[in-house]
Amino acid sequence: MPGGSVTSVSATNDVERIEAPITWKAYFMCAFAAFGGIYFGYDSGYINGVKGMAYFIHQQTGKPYPTTDAERATFALESWRDSLITSILSAGTFFGAIIAGDLADHIGRKLTIIAGCCVFSIGVILQTASAGLGLIVAGRLVAGFGVGFVSAIIILYMSECSPRKIRGAIVSGYQFAITIGLLLASCVDYATQNRTDSGSYRIPIAIQLLWAIILGVGIAFLPESPRYLVKRGRLDKAANVLGRLRGQPVESDYVQHELAEIVANHEHELSVVPQDTYWSSWTNCFKGSLFNSSSNLRRTILGTSMQMMQQWTGVNFIFYFGTTFFTSLGTINNPFLISLITTLVNVCSTPISFWTIERFGRRPLLIWGALGMLICEFLVAIMGTAAPTNDNVTRAMIAFICIYIFFFASTWGPGAWVVIGEVFPLPIRSRGVALSTSSNWLWNCIITVITPYLVGTDKGNLGPKVFFLWGALCTACFVYAYFLVPETKGLSLEQVDRMLEETTPRNSSKWRAHTTFASEMGMTEKGGLAPEIVNPKAESHMGGGHNNGNSRAYISTQLYFYPIKSFRGISITSALLTPQGIVRDRRFMLFKVNHLNDNSSESNGKAADRLERMTVTYFPQMGLFTQDLLRSGNGSQGIRVTFHDASATDRPGSFRSIVIPLTPSTEELQEIDVSLHGSPTRAFVMDDWVCKWFSECFGWDTLLVYMPDGTTRPVLGNLLPSEAAMVDDKPAVANGMAGGWFSTFTNFVPSFSTSTAQGQKEKEEGITFADCAPYLVVTEESLNDVSSRLPNGAKVDTTKFRPNIVLEGASEAYEEDFWGAISILPRKRNGSFDNITVDAQTVQHDQKTLDITLTQNCLRCQSLDIDYNTGTFFKSDADTVLKKLMRDRRVDMGNKWSPVFGRYGFLHGKDSCQVNVGDEVVIRKINEERTKFYWPGLT
Repeated sequence: MPGGSVTSVSATNDVERIEAPITWKAYFMCAFAAFGGIYFGYDSGYINGVKGMAYFIHQQTGKPYPTTDAERATFALESWRDSLITSILSAGTFFGAIIAGDLADHIGRKLTIIAGCCVFSIGVILQTASAGLGLIVAGRLVAGFGVGFVSAIIILYMSECSPRKIRGAIVSGYQFAITIGLLLASCVDYATQNRTDSGSYRIPIAIQLLWAIILGVGIAFLPESPRYLVKRGRLDKAANVLGRLRGQPVESDYVQHELAEIVANHEHELSVVPQDTYWSSWTNCFKGSLFNSSSNLRRTILGTSMQMMQQWTGVNFIFYFGTTFFTSLGTINNPFLISLITTLVNVCSTPISFWTIERFGRRPLLIWGALGMLICEFLVAIMGTAAPTNDNVTRAMIAFICIYIFFFASTWGPGAWVVIGEVFPLPIRSRGVALSTSSNWLWNCIITVITPYLVGTDKGNLGPKVFFLWGALCTACFVYAYFLVPETKGLSLEQVDRMLEETTPRNSSKWRAHTTFASEMGMTEKGGLAPEIVNPKAESHMGGGHNNGNSRAYISTQLYFYPIKSFRGISITSALLTPQGIVRDRRFMLFKVNHLNDNSSESNGKAADRLERMTVTYFPQMGLFTQDLLRSGNGSQGIRVTFHDASATDRPGSFRSIVIPLTPSTEELQEIDVSLHGSPTRAFVMDDWVCKWFSECFGWDTLLVYMPDGTTRPVLGNLLPSEAAMVDDKPAVANGMAGGWFSTFTNFVPSFSTSTAQGQKEKEEGITFADCAPYLVVTEESLNDVSSRLPNGAKVDTTKFRPNIVLEGASEAYEEDFWGAISILPRKRNGSFDNITVDAQTVQHDQKTLDITLTQNCLRCQSLDIDYNTGTFFKSDADTVLKKLMRDRRVDMGNKWSPVFGRYGFLHGKDSCQVNVGDEVVIRKINEERTKFYWPGLT
């Protein structure tokens, strides 16, 4: 079960009792994770001094040591070399942060941080061994991946573990650790700057290994994030971790209430934006309206732009290029000492935020901090431009630079990290924080690339004038903070969710929590969290499982097939069944043509274009199309597709139709490679007149492709009958990292590694453009249960569930969850069954029956919530079927955050067989437990 040994969780509707009192143990456990900032800061800072060391410059450029003032003025790295060495770290951290967002949801926050330490150590070793440009660049790139891992996930880990009343101070400690790292780097650089051997730069580089070892070993002894454990459904471990973090016994009300709030909030977020597939876990970050402050899109923009703005303040100009900048002023005798002073100001100023961020809040600090910085920066720019050679002016400039660093270190330095750790809901938090952190590094990279060209004496040579640029950007930060940054002080992460839903950034400081998610999502009379929230799998199932058959007869009441995938189905009274599905079922599929260059409009899907598969989940306009069968006088069949234009104002012009041959000739059609859910196949592009018709309907270039008889897609994961028994372990062939980016890549590996027998099996049991299996079986009783959840006696549209066979006669709804195999009997004649009895053992071996093995339950997505009248998603909660199923139908442990409905099936044998509405069916096998769905990339 998802909750392990947890079957009930005590809940509360008191907004003040959702977290335990703070203890020193909790403080220090959370604060240790901030140590990751030291190696982040050190790695960012040491390069500033190293680039100014005479030995390093001599080694990299071959320039002789200077002996005159003129030679000293030009004794520096070239702008391009300076830019490359500095910026390559940021390039690595950008990609490292993105990957970390993926890993953190699969292997956990702790293991991702430890992995980052290992990768970082490899990069440090490469840099230490370097004696030229190539190896130090490669080492900084590799180290950048490690820093990206840690910088993204440390923030996430601390935010999820810290008590709400000190979360800002704890996360600010991360920025303080960064400044400590910068200071240590400056001290080490200062100590080794005059060495005339490779130790001048190798010692500062090698010391970084110590920080990685301390963090990697130390974090291994800390608990995993409780919110990650809730996300993975491990409530028992989450309760233990909360008890450890809060210094309370697991049974205490404080631990139980906090756990209940985390679980209930997670359920609420999933009901609003379900995570159906691996890719949707990323695309969900961009869902919602830009004008809705609580939408995922708005939160993602807030997080990414917050980190962009932090870089726009220009502070890293001082820490990355301060030594060379102070040297270029020509009036400073010891630029290393000045850089050390600015770093010391940074260190001493940051702890102020520990108190101010909890006393005054995030929003005021960011607003007033931006104002203070822009004033200082404009003053430095004006003074440096007016009197660039005046020693007194230079001293004043340095003073204002130090004040400017004070404002940054006590406001935007920690504040930006605190906010991005708080504003994302749990289902997308790891991805959101990763995207925000990667934004920081992207802009860090951009700034480090362009800055040498702005201030380099051999390039722009702006000198102090560059502070006009930083001042203008800080002005943008001031406006941004005032209008867009919400106040999150004193709120739990779950309360931040509610605050963003109910108020605006400018009024957020006045918002007060008035209810808990636990009370809204459902509490029992005894004060516990509703059982279906704690344990979605807890549900009765047919009075226990059975491996033997069921002697009760069922009736097939409806049959459907879908010639063009994702269009509404066609109801039929009889069908010819094959191992690949009902004949002609889902042999057509639509693809959107995304043009990749200016001239690609003429390419018609050639290599210059990228094809995007069209399914109704992502293209709800497909709900406006219907299809039906036509038969001509010569016996040939066609599909009549009708487009019901929702934008038309008059009924006569509101629809138009096209007739497409059901079995087109492929002799003159273009053959292309396509893929659905990582399962590739060959298909043919239909004639131009067909594709043009669909393009006009949709408003973008569209291709209709056809998969002829004899062509199939391989079945992946554990959907095949031979793999279905593997409910606890994923198939070794396509294992990888389940559901992640790596598994998506390895989906294509089996064709090179499996045996000929396996390839033959996939060919025989392949599928068309059906999602995962040839057949989907549902019951009338389950459909009626869904209808009962709709308001005003509404009846659910059966075709939204895309079934092929609908049966009637189940003793209760969702009985089919446990079916392992069914047999369809021949139509009754003269009151008998052609000498076949309804006994399960007889049916199992009789060759006149149609045997279908049911292997997995079908995961459901937002396609259930499409309004076929408008081609859009229903906006009213009363009409959203998916949300109603989320409450108690997330029962498949293969993807427990998606509800299930219906059973995927495969026809036994190789022959074609006929089935009719009214045929009787018996259940040949009933499983003891529900099966566990696995398809790479969908789970």
